[in-house]
Amino acid sequence: MSGIAGIIKQENKKPENEQVEQMLDKIAHRGLKEGNIKQKDGNSLGMITNTIPSTSPDALLDGKIYNIDALMAKYGLSAPAHAADCSKMEMLVKNAGAQVIREFRGAFSLLAWDRDKNSYLARDMIGVKPLYYIKSGNRMVFASEIKSLISFKGEIEEFPPGHMMKNMDTPFQYRGIELGNYDFMEDAQTEEIVSILEKKLLDAVEKRIPPHAKRIGVWLSGGVDSSLVAALVRHFTDQLYTFSVGFEGSPDLEASKVVAKALQTKHIQHCLDLNELYQTIPEVIYHLESFDAPLVRSSLGNMIASKISSEADVVFSGEGGDEVFAGYNYFFDFDSAEMIQKELVKAINSLHNTALQRVDRLANANSVLIRLPMLDEKLIDFAMTIPTHQKIRKAENQSKYILRKVAEKYLPHEIAWRGKEKFWEGSGIQDTLTKKIEANIADSDFQVHKKLDSGFELRNKEEMYFYQVFKKFFGNLHIENLLTFTADFN
Repeated sequence: MSGIAGIIKQENKKPENEQVEQMLDKIAHRGLKEGNIKQKDGNSLGMITNTIPSTSPDALLDGKIYNIDALMAKYGLSAPAHAADCSKMEMLVKNAGAQVIREFRGAFSLLAWDRDKNSYLARDMIGVKPLYYIKSGNRMVFASEIKSLISFKGEIEEFPPGHMMKNMDTPFQYRGIELGNYDFMEDAQTEEIVSILEKKLLDAVEKRIPPHAKRIGVWLSGGVDSSLVAALVRHFTDQLYTFSVGFEGSPDLEASKVVAKALQTKHIQHCLDLNELYQTIPEVIYHLESFDAPLVRSSLGNMIASKISSEADVVFSGEGGDEVFAGYNYFFDFDSAEMIQKELVKAINSLHNTALQRVDRLANANSVLIRLPMLDEKLIDFAMTIPTHQKIRKAENQSKYILRKVAEKYLPHEIAWRGKEKFWEGSGIQDTLTKKIEANIADSDFQVHKKLDSGFELRNKEEMYFYQVFKKFFGNLHIENLLTFTADFN
């Protein structure tokens, strides 16, 4: 739970504290204000957080760097007990130089200065944490969410994942997921891969459990990803809370009950109501900052899951399992290992402004500290070396094969090998909500207004309605540099 905002200038360094205060007010849901706005050589900076605050004006951090203590030891640095990660990050950049940012592993957006007074903006490799900016001349405005920037002149751009920016120059990539980075483990047997994968998954979960967390939860859909995450988290805690949403009798709710019983969790489920979903749309779109229809549709359930899990100290999600382990049905369309691997890289690299935008925004909107072990960088690095035939078994019509082999050690057989369903299908959202929306928009209105001034064409009535709501909050915001639209629309 945190967010950052600031205004950096190379000239005319009159502080703009009031503007940054207003920017933080727009994202106040991301945490508590960390005291007064900080100033650094005339620049105005702000941070909100629910963790230990930093006292320095020389660094801002949204997120978590999981190897920060190991890096402190590597570079011979020490910090006071209970020092914030932000303070440790500042020490590392000041003493080891900005190159240390390349070694950070975690989910973060950050700003830091080195000892030579160079500033650096950076974002994690996957894009788990958001960051946007406007650069105009010798002035740059940046923030964790778009809504903090819409009152400023200039084009809002998404700061790309795995990139760094020095002194307002063009962002450059410092780390990424690229096709040529990985070689397959051609000689490894299934049992060996399962054993290593299981350990990687357990490590990814363990490092994401805060030291003093007492109420640990999991968003549980009943699919293999969230169910396996729940089972792995259960390994580290005597009491686990699971949270599920769906229409009464929907496949997701029924499967979640099976998992909760098997793992003996304290299970909390919420049965959706059509009017409740419909009334939640404006709130979801405001926080989501998108009108992409499949994304909004899936976000409705996430919003309610966030609300019912808001009292947990930390909540885990299985997000990313489909992208890392080839869970989508379209992977069956590819005939070669090279094409499957290429699509896996593409899928992981598209997460930052689709599924991860949904998870980050709706969790933070409801004060939920969310953790995504399936997107652990060490786990991804290993998973990308697993031969694709261990993920996709076309002859058996089975996706995520190797992940399911791990899951069957922890879960009932019918859950470990449960087929893939999109959230809005498994929860029952699509059949109910889409029909209600489409009934309120005439065919003639859709044909006349489906093409926007920007040239973008709304794909059906549902997306038209979402756009109408989006426009009330964000006006005629240029979407070209900000939004990605889900290809598998239906």
